[in-house]
Amino acid sequence: MASRDLRTWIARLESEGELKRVKAKVDWDDEISQIIRKVYVQNGPALLFENIKDHEKTLSRRLFTNGLGTQSRVNLMLNLPKDTSPTDVIHTIRDRMKRPLKPVKVKTGPVKENIVRGKNVDLFQLPVPKWHPLDNGRYINTFNATVTKDPDTGQNNAGVYRGTILSKNKIGVLLMPMKDWGITYRKYQEMGKPMPVAFVYGWDPTLIVVAGSPVIGPEYDLAGALRQEPVELVKCETSDIEVPASAEIVVEGFMSPDPSTYEIEGPFGEGSGFYGEARKRPVVEVSCITYRNDAIYRGSLVGTKEGITEIRASVSTMMVVVNWNTLEAHEIPGVLDVTTGPISAVKIHKTYQGQPRQIAAALWGSKFAGHPFNILMVVEEDVDIHDPAALLRAMHSKVDFNRDLVVYPLYMGSPIDVSLPYDNRDELKYGAAIANKLLIDATTDWELHPPREEWGNQRFPPDCYYSRPETEELVEKRWKEYGL
Repeated sequence: MASRDLRTWIARLESEGELKRVKAKVDWDDEISQIIRKVYVQNGPALLFENIKDHEKTLSRRLFTNGLGTQSRVNLMLNLPKDTSPTDVIHTIRDRMKRPLKPVKVKTGPVKENIVRGKNVDLFQLPVPKWHPLDNGRYINTFNATVTKDPDTGQNNAGVYRGTILSKNKIGVLLMPMKDWGITYRKYQEMGKPMPVAFVYGWDPTLIVVAGSPVIGPEYDLAGALRQEPVELVKCETSDIEVPASAEIVVEGFMSPDPSTYEIEGPFGEGSGFYGEARKRPVVEVSCITYRNDAIYRGSLVGTKEGITEIRASVSTMMVVVNWNTLEAHEIPGVLDVTTGPISAVKIHKTYQGQPRQIAAALWGSKFAGHPFNILMVVEEDVDIHDPAALLRAMHSKVDFNRDLVVYPLYMGSPIDVSLPYDNRDELKYGAAIANKLLIDATTDWELHPPREEWGNQRFPPDCYYSRPETEELVEKRWKEYGL
């Protein structure tokens, strides 16, 4: 879709019957979140809240959310038919990402229609909900791109990291040193300089999808590839960071290199369904806000009992793409399908002993290791990895617990992983959480299961799921006679 930004995206969703406008007055404190929870469970529409308590006359009065909450809306993001299968979506994304598009720099854009600096900055002018009752404040950074610029290469990087409003001009953030912006922050610390940061709220949904995934390559280039149109970038007012020219809102600021400036960030209700702990963490002091006329704020609720969020449909798809691309880059043969989740799975045509361990080593040697996906299961082509029951059957029939459960002593994971002891989740102390990973090799072990003549020279006994073809045909013909 040409020149797509948040407003043209909202218009597209509305024309497709995928959007509801909430005109009733709602409270930013918990009420909006409960509405979203109910909509999630119903696989409901994208929502545009147009009448938010205390924000009738603020610089931003509206909140847009759940824009990528279903597979059909992810398909629309790619300009595909709404009923495109998830497999076809994955192949489309993989194909487009092989042809990144360089962004185009422009002098100005709609995001510069209004500029607020210095003492006039007030983050409470944005209709940020309090997403969970025990959050330590209003979390402004939930579904936005956090953009930094490497001081050595000059390359923009975009990621998705949580952040809360501490005061009118301060945002407390969860910064993991092993993430891209954490690596950039370390460079600024070594120089003794504050790190420039820009937060982008509301633009083409392709940016948040690539920013929220451990992609390899510049996020603006990959967003351009997904939307099939280059991203138009404009320079920030107070730094050399570049941001989408038609974004709704951009908050610019600087992060001090001095740990004595850190303030308490957290707790926050995370995607795990539990609150993340509070610690002293880095703070971004806001220097400027630029925004469009009648700006629309973009946010998202995570942390639901059912595990249903809009991130599930969008970023989960990208995680599959990234992992598949990682395995392809390592030239691992025979990969047939990939999923991510509490148990991530890879389906293969097994061509050599040790192939599952190589797959695990490749994935956990990539950026994927920093995400809270700690269990990987590798199966062969007779298993539907999208069916939990099929994965359990494979585990029951193929796994020798002494040989096929392999703990990788990686000592690196995510600080939002609540299965870890509290002290092991201190990301500023360790650079990442201290965590290990588990491989479940549910493929046939060639050493223990050589081909046997009585099984037709196969390594595993034939399955017993069927009758003779003539019997199946007979039963089909007589089915009504059985009275069943």
